[in-house]
Amino acid sequence: METILQTRLIGTFLGYGSGRVYRLADGSLWRQEDRRDEPCYREEPLCRVLKDSTARVYLDVQGTSGVVAVVPADHHGSGVGAF
Repeated sequence: METILQTRLIGTFLGYGSGRVYRLADGSLWRQEDRRDEPCYREEPLCRVLKDSTARVYLDVQGTSGVVAVVPADHHGSGVGAF
């Protein structure tokens, strides 16, 4: 997988959860698309946004055991998030 962005999550990260929205330091918002559920408490952890050969995008957060599929989130949405 190719790293397309390396940055930090803003605020408290409570782990992965289906439908959660994650705010990154560059101002982008990403919504988790898969059903992975992994509790994890971190304050502003490092993270990477990755892209595979099919152009699917994933989020990899420091301290977690894997990656989750994400899509850009609407800035005006009401998603539950780790931000």
